[in-house]
Amino acid sequence: MRITRLEKPKDPLIDEISSDKGRELVHVFVEEPSVLEYGSTVESIKLKDEIKKILVKRGIKRLYKFQEEAINSIKAGRDTLIIAGTGTGKTEAFLLPILDRIIEDPFGGVKALLIYPTKALARDQLSRINSLASVVFGARALVFDGDTPEKDRKRLFKFPPPILLTNPDMIHVSLIHSAEFKKLLKNVEYIVLDDMHVYNGVFGTHVSYVLRRLLRHIEGKPIFIGTSATIGNPEDFSKIFFRRKANIIKTEDGRRNIRYHVFIRPSMRSRIVEAVLLVRECLKHDMSTIVFADSHKLVELIRRMGLRYGIDIKVHRAGLLPEERKSIERGLKSGKIKAVAATPTLELGIDIGYLDCTILLHFPPTFSKYVQRTGRCGRRGQKAYIFTILGDDPISQYYEYYPEDFFYQEYEPIAIDPTNDEIAKVHLIAMARDLPFKLDELNDFERKVVSRLVEEGYLRIWRKYYRCTRSGLKFLRRRMSLRGVGEVVKIYDARGRIIGTREMPMAMKELFPGAIYLHGGEIYLSIEFSESRAIVRRLPRSYDLYTIPLYYSEPRDFKPLSSNTVYGIRVEYGELNIRDVVYGFVVKDFKSGVSVREASLEKDLEYKFKTKGIFLHFPVNFEWNLIENGEAFHAIEHTLITAGETLVGASPTDMGGVSYPTGHIFIYDAFPGGSGITKLLYYRLEKAFKRAYRIMKKCKCLDGCPKCVYSPYCGNNNKFLSRRRALQIMETVLTGRLKEEYGYQKIEGKPIV
Repeated sequence: MRITRLEKPKDPLIDEISSDKGRELVHVFVEEPSVLEYGSTVESIKLKDEIKKILVKRGIKRLYKFQEEAINSIKAGRDTLIIAGTGTGKTEAFLLPILDRIIEDPFGGVKALLIYPTKALARDQLSRINSLASVVFGARALVFDGDTPEKDRKRLFKFPPPILLTNPDMIHVSLIHSAEFKKLLKNVEYIVLDDMHVYNGVFGTHVSYVLRRLLRHIEGKPIFIGTSATIGNPEDFSKIFFRRKANIIKTEDGRRNIRYHVFIRPSMRSRIVEAVLLVRECLKHDMSTIVFADSHKLVELIRRMGLRYGIDIKVHRAGLLPEERKSIERGLKSGKIKAVAATPTLELGIDIGYLDCTILLHFPPTFSKYVQRTGRCGRRGQKAYIFTILGDDPISQYYEYYPEDFFYQEYEPIAIDPTNDEIAKVHLIAMARDLPFKLDELNDFERKVVSRLVEEGYLRIWRKYYRCTRSGLKFLRRRMSLRGVGEVVKIYDARGRIIGTREMPMAMKELFPGAIYLHGGEIYLSIEFSESRAIVRRLPRSYDLYTIPLYYSEPRDFKPLSSNTVYGIRVEYGELNIRDVVYGFVVKDFKSGVSVREASLEKDLEYKFKTKGIFLHFPVNFEWNLIENGEAFHAIEHTLITAGETLVGASPTDMGGVSYPTGHIFIYDAFPGGSGITKLLYYRLEKAFKRAYRIMKKCKCLDGCPKCVYSPYCGNNNKFLSRRRALQIMETVLTGRLKEEYGYQKIEGKPIV
């Protein structure tokens, strides 16, 4: 981003918004237009004449330089990762060289497999792909996913298209169950993964294994192609994800328009009311507007609040029928719909036309998501506006004081962990089901996992080949999702109908008996829970209470894999076991956040899992008692996790934390087996220390509040916290002045979550 800070620009919309005394314009930044560098003329590009003629006929005389570089890289047979801004022509960059190859053999089966993160995105891109593919006689693209009718599947298997669009979930299922699909892969020469930034954490690790399995059914060595606008570590990530080194083609964002990025703090009303009032101001200026929020309930509340103000804000989210979502997308594209509240379902590249304004109900989990969401507006060259609503939370307060840290940061690195035992277990069983394998196909880590799978009866050896057993197939049927890891809890309504699933250990913290659970825009009360199922009863949509769990976590059996020193503090990264115990819950009012009551469960719920994480050894202050030290380290744990989220692109539930009064802090991947997110934090702890200190230092509270050391995911409802004592320890550490009253102790006492 080419961005400049402004005091207050002379602009009619911003003037009108700033005149409302119920809000404060905290910061305004302007993003200046930027122009992409052009490459060679179309005539001199190394493409066949048929393709050149069509490009010239469409008025394209020159390609961008990054497009030319990508074409040359792909035609040279190199794995290629294209990093370019939203709407800059990444699709043309990978599709033109593919079409150049298809011209030579348009009826030779599937040559290019285009993989999109979701069914909706693949189907949205189909018409665009086919408009380009039509330049080649006989070339066409088809979609193969869970919604493809059986008759269309049979026709597709009999007459395979040269370009096939699909998604990772469909590949995963089809490799296990469909011999026809595996035959379809025989002649694939290109594997394209669009929007690669989505393949982060657990999902990315799953997809990496799916690609590994996919390659076993392709006769040659296909070229991997990836695209994204926002990957902070493209070289390292592509090497782990593709298991091969890719050529990185990178360019700056190209944008023709000025965009205003505005931070707003409402002073007299909630974020939801503020979002609705901002929509109203945008509509007065005839500007099409989208509001992004991260939950079903929030977008539904925005719509309800909009109707109170006489504004028809449509909703786009998961859980709606596909035709309902399509209708919203068509309405936005045609201009018939001017305002939409959306969950991240519209974050990816689904075509919704040209928007003027984007409103963010809160800071997205990552800067990359901010760029993806805000990239939806101002594409036609008009002036555009992005409004981010600040709240009473540490991240909002931090960026209010240090906005440059937000706008001038690098894109977050993407983390995956191929050594996640739980994910490897799923895909090694699946690999044996796809096509039996020998040990020489595996690395040392995978061989250890396979050995355990044989002992557990999920695999068997026959003539040196490992094959899937009936038990293994049953296991796979319970673990088909690529979005999670761990034991799957099925959610039933009171009539015995399955309405969804949730993975452990989060299921235990969200579906304990007495929990208020949100699903598909509806509100439910959990009335029964076990590790395999939960039974819920629907509540009225007007229900305005929610619950948070009371729990504690016990780290055990830490095994260091590497160690370091940060500001004199010993830090280790390694494997550990976590024992989570939910023992009660707090009921709160949704609008005010005030606690209504606290209750204990009749029986504690317990779950154990293996993961990876960081172990920090802080010195204690001998002038304080056990509780005072505990308050300090609990606050440091919270703020280190908050600071870490902003540095490694973690969502609020990606990392868990435990602290001890003896100065020991664990920060771990909250997913069984690990996600790789705390490994990224391990290498960025110096920055995290500084940022955690600044979060606490700037707060004006007496000794702790939601703006600094509180966490909405705290297991004991934010008790035993002291900002002042935490700040004293962090100042001592960061300045290298560990005083005489500080010293190290052995780990002991009860953990504080």
